Amino acid sequence: MTFISFKTNIIPKTSNSGFLDYIFLPIRGEVSITISTIISKQRFYAFLLILGASILLWRTLQLLFIEQGLEILVLWVIILTIMELIIDFSCIIGSLRWLISNDALKATLPLQLGAAAAILHAIRVLIYVLGRTGPLVNFDVKPAYRSSYSVEWFWVWFAAILSVLGVIGVIVIWRLRRRK
Repeated sequence: MTFISFKTNIIPKTSNSGFLDYIFLPIRGEVSITISTIISKQRFYAFLLILGASILLWRTLQLLFIEQGLEILVLWVIILTIMELIIDFSCIIGSLRWLISNDALKATLPLQLGAAAAILHAIRVLIYVLGRTGPLVNFDVKPAYRSSYSVEWFWVWFAAILSVLGVIGVIVIWRLRRRK
């Protein structure tokens, strides 16, 4: 097993120094290891996209098969969920191609699929949240299951917050890519 160690010292605060002056920094001449020295940025971004799409894919499969979503949900919600499942799987396949090739030109399709998956997931979560609140309680559940369908509020808020963060991530990445 190899361990990487750094000799460190504390750099005193000077007038033109920044916030990070009080943390331990490597002494000059030491080797600093960044993510780009271990793995290329393209492969790292592709891996992150695979990870995100895999989480969405797992959650979609769990909803459909473990939580009996195919039996409980109305048809149009099932169709949205299956569309998200297909887009997530396609995003993973495209990202694997990007990961293997290590080519920035192959990033366009996986990023578009990832954005579509994040937006479709956010729409599905919006339907989920609306189906748990107000006058629209359980409108996304078949009538036979409406009286017995309940959910923990933690998961409603958790899904809503993560979906908003996903859409914000899509917007940020879209704007950064437009600048280039």
